[in-house]
Amino acid sequence: MISKLDGTLLSRLRTLQELARRAEETAGPAAAQAAEQPLPLGDAAVEAARIAAEAVQAAGQEQVRVLAHIEGDLAAAESAGLWTEFRTARVAVGRIAVADLENVAAVTDVIAIHGDQPVRPLRPDQAAPAHPDAEAVTASGTPVADIADTHAEAMPPLPDGVTGKGTLVGVIDSGIDIYHPAFIKPGSSPPRTRIVSLLDFTLRQTIECTGNPTGSVVLTWLAPGAQASDITPSLAFPLQAATVQAALEAFNSIDPGDVKVTGGPLPGTPVVVDFTGHYDGKIVEEIGLRPSFTGGTSPKIAVRRGRVITEAEINAALQASPRVPFVSRDGTDHGTHVAGIAAGVGKASQACCKRDQPIGVAPDADLAIVRALTKGDIVAGATHVFGQSWLAPGVFKKPAVVNVSLGSFGSAGDGSDPTDLALDDLLVGSNARSIVVAAGNEGDSYPMPSPTNTTFTVPTYQRGGGQHARGFVPAHGTTVLKPLRFFVEFADNRPDWFDLWYEGPGELAVDLYGPPSAPGAVSATVGPHLHPQLTPSPNPKNTQVDLGGTGGHPLTYTYYSAVPPSGKRHLRLTISPPAGQDITMGSWEIELRETAGFDTWFDVWFLEDRTDPSGRFDTANQDRSRTVTSPGTARQVITVGSFNPEDDRLAPYSSRGPTTDSRLKPELCAPGEQITSAKNGGTPPDGLYAVDSGTSMASPYVAGVVALMFEVNGILDQGAIVSHLISTCDDPVPPVPPGRLDSGWGKGRVNPEKAVNAVRAASAARRTVTPHTPDEPLVLPAAAYPAARVPFTTRVRQVRSRIESTPAGRHLASLAATHQPEVQRLVTGDRRVTVAWHRMHGPLLVRLLLFSELYPDAPVPRTLGGKSVADGLARLLEELHRAGSPALRAGITAHRAFVLALPGARLSELDVPTGEVS
Repeated sequence: MISKLDGTLLSRLRTLQELARRAEETAGPAAAQAAEQPLPLGDAAVEAARIAAEAVQAAGQEQVRVLAHIEGDLAAAESAGLWTEFRTARVAVGRIAVADLENVAAVTDVIAIHGDQPVRPLRPDQAAPAHPDAEAVTASGTPVADIADTHAEAMPPLPDGVTGKGTLVGVIDSGIDIYHPAFIKPGSSPPRTRIVSLLDFTLRQTIECTGNPTGSVVLTWLAPGAQASDITPSLAFPLQAATVQAALEAFNSIDPGDVKVTGGPLPGTPVVVDFTGHYDGKIVEEIGLRPSFTGGTSPKIAVRRGRVITEAEINAALQASPRVPFVSRDGTDHGTHVAGIAAGVGKASQACCKRDQPIGVAPDADLAIVRALTKGDIVAGATHVFGQSWLAPGVFKKPAVVNVSLGSFGSAGDGSDPTDLALDDLLVGSNARSIVVAAGNEGDSYPMPSPTNTTFTVPTYQRGGGQHARGFVPAHGTTVLKPLRFFVEFADNRPDWFDLWYEGPGELAVDLYGPPSAPGAVSATVGPHLHPQLTPSPNPKNTQVDLGGTGGHPLTYTYYSAVPPSGKRHLRLTISPPAGQDITMGSWEIELRETAGFDTWFDVWFLEDRTDPSGRFDTANQDRSRTVTSPGTARQVITVGSFNPEDDRLAPYSSRGPTTDSRLKPELCAPGEQITSAKNGGTPPDGLYAVDSGTSMASPYVAGVVALMFEVNGILDQGAIVSHLISTCDDPVPPVPPGRLDSGWGKGRVNPEKAVNAVRAASAARRTVTPHTPDEPLVLPAAAYPAARVPFTTRVRQVRSRIESTPAGRHLASLAATHQPEVQRLVTGDRRVTVAWHRMHGPLLVRLLLFSELYPDAPVPRTLGGKSVADGLARLLEELHRAGSPALRAGITAHRAFVLALPGARLSELDVPTGEVS
């Protein structure tokens, strides 16, 4: 059953087995003597045997966090050694002692066990340069920025629209800046947060124990950045908090005040360790504190990470004076930006259409934040958000959407990763729940360096792209039709690893050729290669070999003949640099031979290390498809790609589908290029906002749209949400066949107006929404419109182009250009004109004109806020005629009928007056 363990767990198990073997060889017969009689004073051999045996026991008891795929009863797996934190229908997240891995894998209902893996934010390392936003002018020479500023202030407030009220947006990411005004209730005094719960997996380690241990426990501590661990002496049960406090403070790396231990005594009550002082704000991961038993009985003991911070605790921090750094922070500046896009609140003075772009798609939604490090954290975080355990008894849960802009390569890309399965489990058969995931940023091509004899310079690396290849090997073929070549760049001093996946009865033997300059080369033209070739095994091992012999590149590999549950074959191969060197720069080659007599397609991915340049496939081998990262490959989640809202084109980096089992991913795309949102640690007046790019920015946009959909109908299920979103998408640019699996577009560009209207039209049970008439356009938050993400001058140009597509539109544009400066002055300077402008909802009319995705000949709204636009226009024209210059009064007299005919009409339906514009 060892084939049920992934490569990381196999490695841990192999290390334990090797340690046991060495201990047995070293101790020899002294081990038996030590077990049968008291230790003879001064017997060094017996003492060595005892120490070796304790080292093996401690290594075996060390627990690893796992995601276990279990189809059936959990009890048998727990009896075999699984300590469960929580579970979904098919996946249990918990811990297993290394010595128990084989026992748990042998349980019939256990399908596969995966070690918990880190995840990273899904944004390109280098965002595209900011788009220029040069001053544009009207036909009369007036800066167009001044036009928007005239109409921006929303007094009185705009009509109530769909803003996410009554919904919950969960953001699983790198944390959040609780002090940012985007996450504080507008107008609250004293300030109150919009965050109803904050779960931080980088904080607090809780030691829990089952059963009634009769021995003692030791705690192993590895300080962040340290190379060697500290170990406490044996601590007896019952274990008190004060005992743990004293033992930890005895370490050189922990001073008094660096930890605060509460709870206990174990085993009855968990012991809680909070890291403060020197470690305040630092990530103390699960490797930081490890318990193991010594002597006596050995029930399960484990450390569970994470601390739930309440709304009241956040409010207390907001209201404290002076403010101090909050205990939970945004570790990478990513989570704050993402949360702002989904549900941030912009400045009140920017509620309509200021040049500074609005940020939050669902600004009235509640926020639940999860700071996550690993795949298991994602699943635990989603469970926390959907459970809403912070609600008082009897309070109904709100419909909730969870955004995940984190991910990783390393799975089969077919939805079988345990993270994918677990998120699917949380959605199947439920309503009022949704999960939205970023597709990833690995879809770009990678320009390979060319050999050169010029003076050496250190290259600048592009992160992302060139990491996937796909190919075909004929039955009993001598090699893949085109050799798979990849290039290693300068200063690649960390391991490069890649994954080969394929399915079917075929078997691929794998050889690896290094450059001729690599250690152990065969000749001046032929680099070192493997002897023998790598082949799949039903009982894989974590095997180590040297490419090129002693002094060559160390290789580590596992080659599974069948990975559960998909049954695919999988090779993970790691290339490490020779001691004290880099991986040899230059062209490497992978040779694949089919040996079982069946044609075979394969996929292979480089798994990128973000700390140094990763290997990249040669240009001829790069394949941009099948680059969606897990958990975006899950079946039930909504996976989102990125497009540039300025030109409506797919972002080059946006990961492309299909999944390796030929499903459409992503389902759709959203604005993800040069997106303005909340800045972690930002300060007013100009430092509150930042610009970032990536599918990380596109995904929360769609999560915000889902919150708007939930406000209209809070009992939607995920299937209905996906259906409404993809059926209302706008076409890709340039056009591609609808739903083409490898286009990267999915069904196209998200259209929030159409999606929310589709829910409104289809819903039998609607939530409370402002009355809406067929003639009145839907009102969404400004940030919900893709056009709001476009540079201001570009947006104005687009609007002018749309209006001027008809003769009546060109006439209207000419009128505006002629009289706009005087009208602007009167709107801001004459009280009666100002009142008339706001009573007709002029700011909203400008918002719809600038932001709404209207087709060129859409009708002008007949009503806004339940009031007649024609009546409001008539009142405004009267006040302008009263206060205006002779030229303006003459223009109003000449064109009044044309202007009052606009509400409810299409420009193409109107007769255009002849003659010069007054």
